[in-house]
Amino acid sequence: MHFPLYTLHFTLRLMTLLQALFLGTLQGITEFLPVSSSGHLVLAELLFNISIDPKDMQGLNTLLHAGTLLALLIVYAESWINLMMAPFRKDEKHSAMLVLLVIATIPGALAGFFMEDIIALHLQSLLSLGLAFGVTGLILLLGEFTPHKKQSLRHRLLHPTQSEPRTLTTRSVFFVGFAQALALVPGLSRSGLTISAGRMMGLDRKDALDFSFLMAVPIIAGASVLAVLDIFTGQLLLPSLQIISVAVATSFVSSCIAIIFLRKFVIGRSLAWFAPYLFVISAVTIFLAIE
Repeated sequence: MHFPLYTLHFTLRLMTLLQALFLGTLQGITEFLPVSSSGHLVLAELLFNISIDPKDMQGLNTLLHAGTLLALLIVYAESWINLMMAPFRKDEKHSAMLVLLVIATIPGALAGFFMEDIIALHLQSLLSLGLAFGVTGLILLLGEFTPHKKQSLRHRLLHPTQSEPRTLTTRSVFFVGFAQALALVPGLSRSGLTISAGRMMGLDRKDALDFSFLMAVPIIAGASVLAVLDIFTGQLLLPSLQIISVAVATSFVSSCIAIIFLRKFVIGRSLAWFAPYLFVISAVTIFLAIE
């Protein structure tokens, strides 16, 4: 995931409801599945030869992320209520988690602030996307099979649901936060990198996924606030109210489906199952780049 996304850039006033439906659905699904939302959106832009100044699409991208953010807040409503109330309830467990989330957000926030324009201008070619898709696939495999658990590789393959989970520490969450910062690059999946980083730090799949999705909220919210400020100052454009409604609704619904699906999926299966898809799309994209 990647904030803000620079994707499918066509003139806003000419955008159709079908295009808004497509954008919202693609954003919502690929935002949480470990396949890179920005990579897929930029790839679609390049394949369909749609091009307009990237800045002109930030307004709609903000709306798409608003749908995603709403889905996260609803699915994880209980967790966020406990986190926000923890200081007032003197809840040490959730207060500690809140501090860890702040630490995990720092690398991504700094990278977004200083590297946003560089990434938008220089890392959106087909070759760059293809390489990034392949790297994401490799990281998914590394997250599952790095020797951070005592079991042998054979045991992990035969018993993928068995693990020796560890707890979150300042060191581990900063590592996960660094992974989130890397995911600003289109083609590098935010969920894939952060969940895999959590696995490398010894977390079980569900804890790694839940922390990844919790830490997505402040980074998405922060990027959205900055973009909204640009909208109010006239630096960004917005499409019609009808287009806004369709884009946000489809982003919200598809995000909810993707979150719920992945939370159930990781209980008994590895994210490494997504690696073959990423290797295929990586190969196809690189082939198109050098053709």
